[in-house]
Amino acid sequence: MRYIGSGYRDIFMNDQVTHQVLLMIADISGYTKFMVSSDLEIEHSQRVISELIQTIIEQVEIPLEVSKLEGDAIFLYVKKDSDVYSREDVRKVTGEKLILFFDAFHEKLQELRGDVSCSCGACSNLHALKLKIVVHSGEALFYRIHHFNELSGSDVILVHRLLKNSMTIDEYLLMTEAAYAEIEFPCQLPVEEGSENYEHLGKVKTFVYSPASAATP
Repeated sequence: MRYIGSGYRDIFMNDQVTHQVLLMIADISGYTKFMVSSDLEIEHSQRVISELIQTIIEQVEIPLEVSKLEGDAIFLYVKKDSDVYSREDVRKVTGEKLILFFDAFHEKLQELRGDVSCSCGACSNLHALKLKIVVHSGEALFYRIHHFNELSGSDVILVHRLLKNSMTIDEYLLMTEAAYAEIEFPCQLPVEEGSENYEHLGKVKTFVYSPASAATP
């Protein structure tokens, strides 16, 4: 058995730095409702999800950055302690982009529905696809493993836990209290206060915006 010495530290421990961040996950819900009983349906469902994910990614620009793709979700972040962008710029751009994600998603979904002539389970259930976005503010440890940038820390864990919540609606923007205080939207959004409880993380106060209950600015 070969033990890893200093090379281990070089590969896994280099370039560690902690940043103050806004952490976001854009998740396409309804994906599992697709009928995938045949190769054709699997192929078509994957094409649809890929196009929707690509549409959201195309809206991302600095100071927002994509960390990684996680199945039918996109993990994004914004460094609040950027040397290039002011806190005010970060607040405004983040708010604008979060709303734009919903707009772009539904425009693309409408386009796909208009182009589809297939009656397979995946194509006939495009209407079931919705967008959920969760946002949290905190800090994250940035580090590299070979050529990959990774984020870790309790706040990274929390933003992922937020996808498992008590919401009963299919589409929403869910922000922790910390995140809501750090974002400036183009106009005042109607939000509902709530809370979630997670083991080892405790009670988390939330603010939720439902695009279906109000006109998107």
